[in-house]
Amino acid sequence: MSARNSKTSGLRLFYERLINNGKKKMVALTALMRKIIVIANAKLKSLLFNLKHS
Repeated sequence: MSARNSKTSGLRLFYERLINNGKKKMVALTALMRKIIVIANAKLKSLLFNLKHS
């Protein structure tokens, strides 16, 4: 929710682009949540890789 409400977040721009393209608010919010999960998963994988190969 804070990503959607932030003034400068790239995630807010993503959410607004979806809304402007005609997506319903709940659909856009779900896409935003999924994007956050994908980003968190990628960061976790990177961290685990770095720890394993250090």
